[in-house]
Amino acid sequence: MSFVPGFTELLLNHLKKDERQRILKSIMVTTAPELWLSLESAALLDIHREQFDLGGLLDQRDDYRPCNISVARSNVPRWLIAAERRKVDIWVEDSYGEQPSTAIEFKVVHNNKNAYYKTWEIRKDLVKQIPRTSPGERIERWGIVLLSYSRFYSDQQGNYSYGQFDSCQAFLDAFERGLNDNNEWYEGAPELELEIRPTRIADLDGANYIEPGKGSGVYLALVKRKG
Repeated sequence: MSFVPGFTELLLNHLKKDERQRILKSIMVTTAPELWLSLESAALLDIHREQFDLGGLLDQRDDYRPCNISVARSNVPRWLIAAERRKVDIWVEDSYGEQPSTAIEFKVVHNNKNAYYKTWEIRKDLVKQIPRTSPGERIERWGIVLLSYSRFYSDQQGNYSYGQFDSCQAFLDAFERGLNDNNEWYEGAPELELEIRPTRIADLDGANYIEPGKGSGVYLALVKRKG
């Protein structure tokens, strides 16, 4: 049983905390939040590693302790949890090599002209070649997607170009359809399925530049390869 669905639920609740709500509302309108989300998630997973059976120390086995270190170290975990490792947003690896590694990719999809392209990207990310891995190596691959629907005031829109989405629900429906759309435009990208459907974690009515009353919100979803 993978730890990723349980961790995603933890992340959902973490992002609903008051201090994270303030950060989320700011970061969604001031910068690209993808890197922030992956770094925040890596730290959260590291802090709660025991909860997800990622505990234990490397030096519990003498054959993994360098010969020049006589006393077992208390701060070198058995499980490696690292952001931006091997060109993967979060890479989780059993240093003993007994359990499969886990690769988690993050993607942020806005209700703009790039929404379909970002959906194509997350589909491709879950089959991309991971450096320094063998073809037959067991790797669990997941995608965590942040979906942002908002409407800027017309004079604050700048060069932001909206996609053809009449409502937040239309935007979310288009994302779900795009995960397994077999249109030739998605050729070479595997079909995905939802493990956790888009779940609302914040509204953006209180964010700067956003026109309130337009159903603006931020959602989180967990996807995996279909089948």
